[in-house]
Amino acid sequence: MPTDSAAAVRPPLAAIPADKTAIAIVLQGFGYSDALTYDVLARIPAPVAVGISPYVSNIGDIIARAHASHREVYVTLPMQSAHPERVDEGPHALGYGNSAADDQRELEWCLSRATGAEGLTDASENGDDQPGGGYATSPDFAPIASVISSKGLLYLAGSAQDGRHTRGMTATAWIDGDTDAATLDSRLAALLPQKGKPTKILLMVGPVTPVMIDRLANWLKGPAAASFVLVPPSSFVDSGIGNEQAANLSSDSPVAPL
Repeated sequence: MPTDSAAAVRPPLAAIPADKTAIAIVLQGFGYSDALTYDVLARIPAPVAVGISPYVSNIGDIIARAHASHREVYVTLPMQSAHPERVDEGPHALGYGNSAADDQRELEWCLSRATGAEGLTDASENGDDQPGGGYATSPDFAPIASVISSKGLLYLAGSAQDGRHTRGMTATAWIDGDTDAATLDSRLAALLPQKGKPTKILLMVGPVTPVMIDRLANWLKGPAAASFVLVPPSSFVDSGIGNEQAANLSSDSPVAPL
């Protein structure tokens, strides 16, 4: 669960203005490259959060560096996807084919890698692969979710289809970071509501690439930034998808798997 020292480096949550759209952003695939890690920390403002694979070798150092820059951290929980033939979740995956004891062992391994993180997520730099048959959407996942909650960790679901019933947040939009500058600019521009009342948007972007860092950094300091407030993901926390965040999911936000 989050450590006292980790909490100490994060500023308290501010109230979200009622007259502006609130945007929380998580950069998935953080920590694989020292150069890109430095670039994110130097150019992308907090409270943009980061998502880290438990397979990153120096994960403890990466989490510490993220916290030192006042960012929340979400560690990916590797799970069997709706398309296991296309996505390899690695040697510590939970899910179909595992016994309950297997899942418990792999969960404990992942928790040991997530020391100090704010929470776990079922999404990775490859996108949200849980809807439509992924392990996180199955009844078998309920005991796993209960353990996560009991540890005081937040749970960040990759989409509303994941059926989150635990304390945490749900992503409302995805942008593929592995594309060209013009496409990234277009998708960022389309993210904000063009009309109607301000909304809450939890955007996940990945993988981390040089062009993604560049275009996101420019967007966050450009004219569009005047129309929203940037908040940490935990600003949207609720006790389950049927509660407050669900009532604020933006139907206008582009949602696309990475």
